[in-house]
Amino acid sequence: MTEAELRAKIKSGSLGGCYILTGEEDYLKRYYLGEIRKAVVSDEAFALFNHTVYDGAAVDFAAISDDIKSPPMMSDLKLIEWKYPSFNKMKSEDLDAFEKVLSLLAESGNVALVFLAEDGEPDLGTAKSPGRIIKRFGEDISIVRLDKKTSESELLPWLKRHFESENVKADAETMRELLFRSGHNLSVLNEEVMKLAFYVKENGRDTVTAEDVAYIASSTPECDTFAFSNALSDRNKRGALLALEEMKRRRVDPIVIMGMMSKTLTELATVRVMLEDGMSQQDIERTMKLNTKRSPHIIRAAKRFSREHAVRLIEEMLRVDTGSKFGGVGGYTAIELFITKWL
Repeated sequence: MTEAELRAKIKSGSLGGCYILTGEEDYLKRYYLGEIRKAVVSDEAFALFNHTVYDGAAVDFAAISDDIKSPPMMSDLKLIEWKYPSFNKMKSEDLDAFEKVLSLLAESGNVALVFLAEDGEPDLGTAKSPGRIIKRFGEDISIVRLDKKTSESELLPWLKRHFESENVKADAETMRELLFRSGHNLSVLNEEVMKLAFYVKENGRDTVTAEDVAYIASSTPECDTFAFSNALSDRNKRGALLALEEMKRRRVDPIVIMGMMSKTLTELATVRVMLEDGMSQQDIERTMKLNTKRSPHIIRAAKRFSREHAVRLIEEMLRVDTGSKFGGVGGYTAIELFITKWL
């Protein structure tokens, strides 16, 4: 089941059955579990009867069965949550008990059983060789993999929905400024959206601007380094200098920044050489040990540099690094000069 399909299920209210929320993005897993709660447990007066929460690696299927057999009170549905189960350690008798629970769910039709799982739980396997949970129960459970959102095409619609839920607006450029300043961590972005919405509404407005982002939104060291590396890859002088200013304000050691620059530029130059040698994306990913989600960005960035310019950048970077350590222009000034002259 996709994230969009889960949203549609929640909106329609037809949430009976078994769901496993897994993947890398903890914020999204918690968010959708909260949305399911709001959809199912609509009356807090009856929450004691219609909402049960368990926690632990070993799943007590007998307890879940008892909960399923008890019908919801003054509601069409009841919710059973189990946080952080270990599907991968289940023995054959556990799987048999799970099968009985799924049969009870199908018979009742008025219970939503939701597992909030760690990334890798359960082992999904591959299309050709699915994991044992998929192989045995694939048609009876809805597994929603919620991974980190890294691209603008994923993050901008997400930000738009969150601004709208706070009853404010923000255009695409403003949201890009927020991504540049505050990074791609959804928990951080959610907090920044709420701060910005509160600020503009307190000032009698309903639209967030780029100036509001610069004034209100926080920047973290992790986001500064992410923005800096991306700006280098994109040959974005303004972006690199802005990120450098943030790191200067936080007193990040220039030697650390130079090390980051060397790593980024060496990676780009290496990929550029591989592309010119006719290597495929899959070959580059395997040779460089690149994450398959990150590799398209690196490959696109590498194409912005000629082979000669990429190699020259590394040579100049080494010269700057050596000079800063042995009496030449050093520190932030050396980095600024390099960005201005060579990027």
